Amino acid sequence: MRTAASVTAEPPELTYGTFNGFAYMPAMPGIAYRVLFRLLGTQEPGGRCLVTEEELAEALDVHRSMAGRGLQALILAKLVFRQAKGVYLLNPMISGARCVTEHLEAIGTLEPEDRLDVDDYQERYDAAVAQAEQEKREKRLGRRTAARHPEPAEPAAEETADVLNLSMARKRPRRRSPRP
Repeated sequence: MRTAASVTAEPPELTYGTFNGFAYMPAMPGIAYRVLFRLLGTQEPGGRCLVTEEELAEALDVHRSMAGRGLQALILAKLVFRQAKGVYLLNPMISGARCVTEHLEAIGTLEPEDRLDVDDYQERYDAAVAQAEQEKREKRLGRRTAARHPEPAEPAAEETADVLNLSMARKRPRRRSPRP
């Protein structure tokens, strides 16, 4: 039986979404899918998600680094965009919206490289993962090289200038000690 309250009840904030972007989903680590489903379930209108890695880890009962690894995979797959620490935005092709018009407008603002419905989506994801791994490797090697070979500290320009000025102030060459 319908009551007056059920007839005038407010509709849920997210009432529309197209999820055909999932048809192009790349092969990602399992934790990425768990993180994605959590984000999909807690998103605000427009796909905005306010959650930290710690909160995700707690909700999924995993270590924080695993939640971070899942987020990183989603970012590389362009399923999620990081706006700030703890603020993520789902790709409009998989996020929910209040109405069809709002959803289609959001998809219309996507850059071509951020679209999910392209034939080379898996290749783009694989290339992004390879590039991220290469950057991480270079960063790690850079740290090791710096730790092994610290660069010698150069004297400050002021100190060098003072020494030169003192030598020049004498206006005579320095004495050399006599050789035996």
